[in-house]
Amino acid sequence: MGFVSTAIEPKRLEGAIVARERLLGFLDDIGNSRVTTVSAPAGYGKTSAMVQWAQSFAEQGRKVLWVAPRKGISTAEKFVSTLTEAFVKGDFIWPTLPRDNSPAEYIADLLAAQPQPPVLVIDDAHMLNRPILDLIGDIIAIARDSLTTIIASRGSPLIQVARLHSLGLLYEVKAGDLKFSYDDTLEFMARKSIPPVGDEALRELVDETDGWAAGIAMACARMRFRTPSKTKSSPKAGPLSVDIEQYFVEEVMRPQSEQVRNFIVSTAILDELTPSACVAVTERDNGRQMLELIESGGLFVELVDVEKSTYVYHKLFRSMVLRRLNNYDPDRACQLHRLASQHFAATGQSLRAIEHAALSRDQIFLADQLDLLAEPLTYEGHLYRIEELSSSIPCSIMATRPMLLLSLAWRSIRRLNFSSAEKLIDLATRHVNSLQAEGGIEDYRYMHLQRMIDHRRVMLDAALDDMPKVEVSAAKLLADLGDNYAYLSCTLLAQLMAARRELYHFQDIQRLEAETRRALNRPGADFASIALKASIAPTLVVQGKTDAAKHFLEEALTLACALQGEGSGLAALPALPLAELLYDCGDLEQARKLVDAHIPVARQWGFIDQLSAGHLVRARLAVAAGDVDGALKGLEEANLIAIECGLDRLRALVVAEQVRILLRNGRPAQAQSVFDNSALAPTAEPLPTLNPLRRSESIAIAWLRLEIQNHRLVRARKIASRWCELARRTGVLRSVVSFELLLAEIAVQAGNRSEARRAVREAVSLAAPTGWTRIFLDEGDVIGSLIVEAYGQGPVLDTPPDRLAAKLVKAFRGGTVIEPEENCGLGSKLANREFDILGMVAGGLRNREIGDRLGLTEGTVKWYMQQIYDKLGVRRRPQAVMRARQLGILA
Repeated sequence: MGFVSTAIEPKRLEGAIVARERLLGFLDDIGNSRVTTVSAPAGYGKTSAMVQWAQSFAEQGRKVLWVAPRKGISTAEKFVSTLTEAFVKGDFIWPTLPRDNSPAEYIADLLAAQPQPPVLVIDDAHMLNRPILDLIGDIIAIARDSLTTIIASRGSPLIQVARLHSLGLLYEVKAGDLKFSYDDTLEFMARKSIPPVGDEALRELVDETDGWAAGIAMACARMRFRTPSKTKSSPKAGPLSVDIEQYFVEEVMRPQSEQVRNFIVSTAILDELTPSACVAVTERDNGRQMLELIESGGLFVELVDVEKSTYVYHKLFRSMVLRRLNNYDPDRACQLHRLASQHFAATGQSLRAIEHAALSRDQIFLADQLDLLAEPLTYEGHLYRIEELSSSIPCSIMATRPMLLLSLAWRSIRRLNFSSAEKLIDLATRHVNSLQAEGGIEDYRYMHLQRMIDHRRVMLDAALDDMPKVEVSAAKLLADLGDNYAYLSCTLLAQLMAARRELYHFQDIQRLEAETRRALNRPGADFASIALKASIAPTLVVQGKTDAAKHFLEEALTLACALQGEGSGLAALPALPLAELLYDCGDLEQARKLVDAHIPVARQWGFIDQLSAGHLVRARLAVAAGDVDGALKGLEEANLIAIECGLDRLRALVVAEQVRILLRNGRPAQAQSVFDNSALAPTAEPLPTLNPLRRSESIAIAWLRLEIQNHRLVRARKIASRWCELARRTGVLRSVVSFELLLAEIAVQAGNRSEARRAVREAVSLAAPTGWTRIFLDEGDVIGSLIVEAYGQGPVLDTPPDRLAAKLVKAFRGGTVIEPEENCGLGSKLANREFDILGMVAGGLRNREIGDRLGLTEGTVKWYMQQIYDKLGVRRRPQAVMRARQLGILA
């Protein structure tokens, strides 16, 4: 057999062949087919693959005929002469054949006389003319199963294969099948004695070349001459790009017609080649025909979507063409990008349109395109890209593009950069009003822009937590928009729901919920639905509708991850409220995963709901893990964000949580200091006003905890009762539960245990349908002892409150406890805090001294002592100590 020289390995082809098991795995399919076509552009190793197959067939005892068109086969007669010569050299059986047979019949009869079907390998079939190709087709058709043919070409198959394909007698090998893998490349380097390179660099080479054999071979050839100190770096470094560019110019571009070359240069700016996009950039209507022509010619283009006729260029080939275009004709490159941008804008592909506008290097054109496409880009979630691309545009140019300004304002609002947002909105407003005054804008356009301006102002007010203003302006704008603006309606509804929640205005919340569900079904609401669901879920949660809230948040998180990925700023919108819900229901592990993944990006899209949920849950998780200092440090970070952005509600929530954690961990003085220094401490009793805010509720809770700590119980009970009544009246179930637990603690301090148990039972009954557990567990030992006392002795009934109570009793009893002997008469177990107090009593400390050491009030210590008396069956302190020593509880 003769082998054809190639531009990569001029002579010793066999020595360069890599034994590739994947290609040898095709052997059975090739042997069972009449024809195998090998179609790939230059340099993909078609010849090397066929050499392996030919050698394998020869080892099986089958005769192989290798035809090399580059050896001068220019006519059908020369082709027949070449085959005849091969028959003679290969010692084929030579029967007597009729002289009047056609050349195809003559060759077919020779083949049929052989004991085994020979294998005919035709390399570089694209160099054969049509008469020879027709002759080959005739031979294959007449010879039938007497011949196995392997025919390679740079483009699509050059013989008729449709019938063979329908009969299952055709096997196709394409460029993707010939690509070098990491292992193939490693073996190739070993065969060529190339010094080893780093694993990362080698994988980078395979990825960059996309497995193209010629590119890998050129890189390896360069590496032969590199010093050992450089072998760990990328093998693509240095002048390799020059080699590749020269290869493409000489082997691919130069042989083409001027029409084909111009088409390739013009369309190389496109990352995907569709007929319509090609028509747009070439300004000729033959896009489809040209794509089919270059594909059939094997010009490094691959069909990736049959239905849409979408192609892509090989990345190295495209890079070479783009580099030469930008270097030698930059003006043409800019014009091509402008044409592409206009095409994609007209066909609704906004992101691609602005990417090409940026590549045009024309700032005025880019500003115009951003202004034109700002609205769809915003609705598709690409605000970040608008911000990035507009960063280099002078303010003087942007000042006359109102939609661009408003998009940047929306981005600034989402990132809590309120001063910048306000300036951008004012700038857009001035320009729109100026156009209207000069008559330079149509009425419809003017009204549209005014609605956009109003929307941004509502969103700014919402971000600033000015909920009274949001409630009025959002409702008015929603009525003006109707059903025509899905994105705007969704975002306005989200903030209206949040405003109603923060203002305790739940009277028409069901109507808003119905409107929300209708908005979510509007076309174009997919992206906006993420923010809407993330915003309405906290409203549902405070009402106790945890199942509906969880459903909304999980849907929104799934969609956000699909659009921008897990851990993205968009995913943080639903992820952090979901983490809070999961924490409340006791799923701490999943809550921790969501918080860890999304806290770092919360400020990219989030408002106060996301920031507060993330930071509060992170702090509570830290406390649950025993890291109190870490929890306080995280809350201080949230406090700084609140101060920086002027977010009083976030600050109030943080201060309330700091006070709770500090008091629960025996730091009353520090808790009082945090509260007093917050600038939020009320000058009078924090009673609910006629127009209460939920941030006022947070401050009231912090104030109540400190009052209880200081044993000022009368006014604490008054304030807690008033807030509890407000929460009941407005349907804020979560607040009712919180205040009932505070009232229970006040009752304990006052010595009214029966009232305390009633309050705890009420809280458990209200919380039962919601699945909340942490709201009880985080309150600590006093509430835990009450729950154990109220529910720990009797049978567990099959009702939601009893099931929740049983879970809480189990959780509170799950800590280390002192197990008494069964006959000792104890009615229950001593909890950790009770054991600590009993030890201090044995040491002679008074109740106030014990309280100072443990961070408890004297009244709380008295309550604990009563629990100890009941469990030990005594009524006095000396008796308790003596009884504990008898039982071995105290030494």
